[in-house]
Amino acid sequence: MKFSIREANIEDWEGLSKFFSTIYRKGHPLQNRQFWKWQFGDEKYGRSFICVNEKGEIVGHVGANFGGGVAWIINVYLFKDYRGKGILRELYALARKYYPLAATAANDAGLGLYRNMRWIRYYDLIRLVKINPEKVNLGTIDLCASIDVNLDKLECQDTHYFRQPFLKGICLGDGSRAVSQNAVGGLRLVDVNDVRLVEEQAWELGYNWIDYISSWNDITLVEMEKEGWVLDKESKIPWRLNPVQVNYFSDITFLSEGPLDKDFIVHRSYSDHGRIGSID
Repeated sequence: MKFSIREANIEDWEGLSKFFSTIYRKGHPLQNRQFWKWQFGDEKYGRSFICVNEKGEIVGHVGANFGGGVAWIINVYLFKDYRGKGILRELYALARKYYPLAATAANDAGLGLYRNMRWIRYYDLIRLVKINPEKVNLGTIDLCASIDVNLDKLECQDTHYFRQPFLKGICLGDGSRAVSQNAVGGLRLVDVNDVRLVEEQAWELGYNWIDYISSWNDITLVEMEKEGWVLDKESKIPWRLNPVQVNYFSDITFLSEGPLDKDFIVHRSYSDHGRIGSID
């Protein structure tokens, strides 16, 4: 069995499109050429590594999202016939040439892979939620219904994360940043300066709920808890919103190949847990 391992580029799109259409559900963002270019087309922000068989078919893929001086491993898949041949190890090695490796994982298969690789597992990421005080008596479906929000002069695309295709990023009055998901009634916070001011503006704009996800050592979470934010599992706002799946929540584990500084905080733009609009 012959195969080659290399870095992918946009010239591989036809093969990549076929590969992603085979392994992912219909509508997955990586089936979109524009999204792939955003995710992996600029080496400052990410790279895509592939295994190609002797027929020229892509049979394995490892993606890396660069953030915080780390290569976040995402979109890992290898066809069954090619497993057990050290291919993933070689693909990971290509990513490691850029930065030390880390990942977030939400399923047993991912955790099993990293356990076997002897990675370090940290405290799960924490997602806090707050519901508009005037809407607390509504049920999940009503809270996650589409709303009209006037975002004039608030939209921004001044970072790579906010240039993600189909994502609507906004800059709030206190300097905080967020992603508007008015199609499901919510505002997803990315950077937070003043928790109280963020809440006030979110409710003034008409959002039903707001959320924020980060690592356990992020002090912003402490401030939010003081203001009445709760763990998502204690709220009515599920993890999956497209379509809305009532009571669906997910534990997102944070891991790294080597030790990271104790003050390292996992930003929403790292890895793919923050791929708002696609995995939500």
